[in-house]
Amino acid sequence: MLEQSRILMNFDGSLDQLLTLAHELGHGFHNECQIGLTMAQRETPMTLAETASIFNETLITGAALESSTNSQERLAILESFLVNASQVIVDIYSRYLFEKEVFERRVRTELSADDFCEIMLEAQSQTYGEGLDPKYRHAYMWAWKPHYYSAGQSYYNFPYAFGQLFGLGLFAIYKERGADFVPDYEDLLRSTGQGTAEQLAARFDLDISSVEFWRQSISIIKSRIEEYRNIE
Repeated sequence: MLEQSRILMNFDGSLDQLLTLAHELGHGFHNECQIGLTMAQRETPMTLAETASIFNETLITGAALESSTNSQERLAILESFLVNASQVIVDIYSRYLFEKEVFERRVRTELSADDFCEIMLEAQSQTYGEGLDPKYRHAYMWAWKPHYYSAGQSYYNFPYAFGQLFGLGLFAIYKERGADFVPDYEDLLRSTGQGTAEQLAARFDLDISSVEFWRQSISIIKSRIEEYRNIE
């Protein structure tokens, strides 16, 4: 087996592309941590597939905020983080609700394009609420996203929301422990094919079965929203 990771992407030096590179390097680092394991031991569940990539994005965003020299830089960095968080937590959740409803209805009857549009708009209504003008909802998101058509990858969407919030939880521990966190983090990534998300999170005394864990991660996003709103 070729123990290497290759990344193919366009890079223009922008913050957006920097975060994309950080995301993909996270996947590469995850692979690096699993060198020497068998294919069966490397088989990572979807719940943990985005852990390293989104942790990397969080790490780079935090470093960029710490090194920013003026309010405009800070505003741009926070905006990038919040746009991404909105997509991952809100929009991707709407895609999950859409897919769930499609599966439930399809058991009973065939579905038309109009049905898909109706389900998608309702899913977006549930997740965005009053935060998005109805005229900007995307009825044909189901036709635009290719993931729905990969039969072996049902519910491809939720790992990003899971990874975002799990990554924020891990990042909070990293900020507390510093360098001591790294060996345990590398061991977690090495073990993602050999334990459940609950078992691996427990190594850091995280109870991901509790509502409180997810609320704490969301509170980090909320604090950055408040900071963004208060920048003059």
